[in-house]
Amino acid sequence: MSGTTALTTLAELLEYSRRHVPHYQSLVPPGPVTGENAVAVLRRLPLLRRAAVRSERPRLWSAEGDARRWRRVHTTGTTGAPLEVVVDDAAQHAERAALLRHARRHLGGHSALAITHLTLHLASTSRASVPPDLPDVALVKWNLSRAWQLPDDEFRSVLGELRGKVITVMPSVMAALCDRLGPSSGIAPRLVVLSGEQFTAGLRERIQETFECPVTALYTLAEAGIVAHECGESGTYHVEETGAFLEVVGEWGDPLPPGVAGDVAVTPLVNRAMPLLRYVNGDKGVWVDGPCGCRRPGPRLELLAARTQHALVTGPNGHGVRRADLAKLSRQLDLSVSRIARDGDEVVVEHHDPHPATDLQRTVLAAALRAFLGSDLTVRTLRTASAPSAAGPPADPVPVRPAFLPPGDIAAWARGVLRGRPGVQAAVLTGSTLDPAAVSRFSDIDVTVVIDDDPCQEQWYALAAAMNRHLATLRVNVTEAAGLARSPLVACRLLAEHRPVVGTLAEAGVAWPTTEALANEARFWAQNAESVLWTRLTAADRQRTDPVRDAWLASRFCLDALRYRLLCEGVRVTAARHVLLRAPEFGVPDATGIRRAFAVGREHHPPPAPGSPEADGFLRAALACVRWLGRSL
Repeated sequence: MSGTTALTTLAELLEYSRRHVPHYQSLVPPGPVTGENAVAVLRRLPLLRRAAVRSERPRLWSAEGDARRWRRVHTTGTTGAPLEVVVDDAAQHAERAALLRHARRHLGGHSALAITHLTLHLASTSRASVPPDLPDVALVKWNLSRAWQLPDDEFRSVLGELRGKVITVMPSVMAALCDRLGPSSGIAPRLVVLSGEQFTAGLRERIQETFECPVTALYTLAEAGIVAHECGESGTYHVEETGAFLEVVGEWGDPLPPGVAGDVAVTPLVNRAMPLLRYVNGDKGVWVDGPCGCRRPGPRLELLAARTQHALVTGPNGHGVRRADLAKLSRQLDLSVSRIARDGDEVVVEHHDPHPATDLQRTVLAAALRAFLGSDLTVRTLRTASAPSAAGPPADPVPVRPAFLPPGDIAAWARGVLRGRPGVQAAVLTGSTLDPAAVSRFSDIDVTVVIDDDPCQEQWYALAAAMNRHLATLRVNVTEAAGLARSPLVACRLLAEHRPVVGTLAEAGVAWPTTEALANEARFWAQNAESVLWTRLTAADRQRTDPVRDAWLASRFCLDALRYRLLCEGVRVTAARHVLLRAPEFGVPDATGIRRAFAVGREHHPPPAPGSPEADGFLRAALACVRWLGRSL
């Protein structure tokens, strides 16, 4: 898009906003807007700050367009609650196209590209797609937070999936990866594209040492998409004219000349769902004049690292951490950071969440802050008490996010609730939470409580509900020993893999089932499992299913089929890791497909596209495994 075309697009956006967006109907002056006067008209508008976006959000939505096709985007919440903006199909397409252009500037040619976006955001969802507008591009989002729980050698092995890929990633995530992998990791992606945060030249050098590939950057905002792309590795940016009009402005919105620092004001040109005209998010920048190595005319934008007066804390290297930087890290890691301070070579971060930070949260936070402030600093994370309510009775506690909480912590909490409670004979913690590497985003935390009473009495419903309010994804199973005798596989799992909470299962009368009871249950289970898998595999909406969920579902069926087979052979093993190791001894079909289903279901590998042969292959492998069990009984 030429400069003239960009100005015409800006004029069309201003006209559209005046006609269809309530917030701008009285702000954009009457009269025709053309490419010749568009900039002048734009600069008559006040700057749009985050507080105004939050308060005016309904009035910033367009009255035109198909809202069902808009996508909601949440920002980091620099000053409190995050912003929510909506973007239309055209804006989403423009962002994908800008990313593709930038990658090909560095790689050359027009060959097919595989682009993988890496996150360590605990709530992020792995997914894959082949956009219909870019059929030669495969897009994958891979949440590494679960793969991170693997031992170092396994983690390094699964990252081999990135070999030859274009990686897009936030600098804080890359800093954590560099810390863990060290120099010369051997992973060798084609290109690393940083975006979403500012970064230092030192981090770029570390990434190049670790991944041995070129590193470039995009200037992106969640609420505006890609607005500028780095020229080579210069640290300066050319405006993405197809996507945005950029200004560097003073406090009152006056445009500043090259060499004078100010606020970066962004006007996304494509999104009609929620136009943001002269949007200021707190980033500082300066226009750099003079010739550019790529020979592209016009000034370049230099983003300024946080200066001391704008920084919450500054490191020995002179770089600082701004409120915006800390807000992005807080949102990415699901931490409510309340204070950051530096004392010599130590940085202390305080947060007021219901539970101490997990190892993953502390690791990523420390790596990111060292990347900002200097690699020689140590980072200490402390949990502080939440501020009490000013008035009114105390509210129910906010459920603790259970991602990767140590099993010992969960057992200790449950013990405090159940110890001494009349009727409780034993309680145990079971399931994938005992093995952090086996946890998926679909996993529950299972606590089984064995009682000497009728589990249908109201007091047990109330107990389970009270415990669930405290710990998200908790599943409290209240049963009597006789009930477990009617569920042989459940009884075997409780006896074979558990962490004691209260009492012992033996004292509660839970005994190992007979082989005959297991085989009888397995036959009935296999019939139902085959029906469920066949129905899901032949559904008409396979293109809209979630391959990660399908992989997880397939792995659950495979695992129970393998458990039944091993138990019926007298092998008293039920833990997932050990079952998978023993399974090949018994001739299970498609062992490779089963292992792949487990890896994708746990997000230890990136997912395939919905409806693809690989995605269908998970369910096919599970169906073959279930049929194999039925024939072997």
